[in-house]
Amino acid sequence: MTTMMKTSLIASALMLAPLAAQAQNKPVAPPLMVSAGKCDKLVVAGKDATKQCRNEVASQPMPGGAVMFIFTQGKTLIGFTGDATKLSGDKKTGIAGLPVIDVNIRSGKEPKILHATEGLCKFSDPYSGKPAIVTCTAKTAEGTFTGSFKSNGKPPKAQQ
Repeated sequence: MTTMMKTSLIASALMLAPLAAQAQNKPVAPPLMVSAGKCDKLVVAGKDATKQCRNEVASQPMPGGAVMFIFTQGKTLIGFTGDATKLSGDKKTGIAGLPVIDVNIRSGKEPKILHATEGLCKFSDPYSGKPAIVTCTAKTAEGTFTGSFKSNGKPPKAQQ
């Protein structure tokens, strides 16, 4: 099985998990998957925040077939939400692409949601045994947001 097929299967499984729980009438939220590694870059509204970026990235399946990649700056969460129904990939590199819909910023109780006028998240298979990457960039009315991460090669861990 190719890396791209694995990535597609993983993305599909993440999206279908909530539907399976709903079919059984069980309100089970899909787990937040957290990968450890190195945050190479974080830009928040055009300002470099790399020094405050935590060395982990999380992914969260969302309702409606969306997936959010979450970078952490101190106590602030920067989430790039992408439309997983428009997932594309490159079989040669094993990198998948996900168009970014919006950027979510949460530093308190209520998140601030900024519509992305353009954006893309690229990611590789975190279960391959090799370091995986997550790179997201989005342009919003408040500026450009960018996150770049490389995992330590270990699989992500589920958190509820």
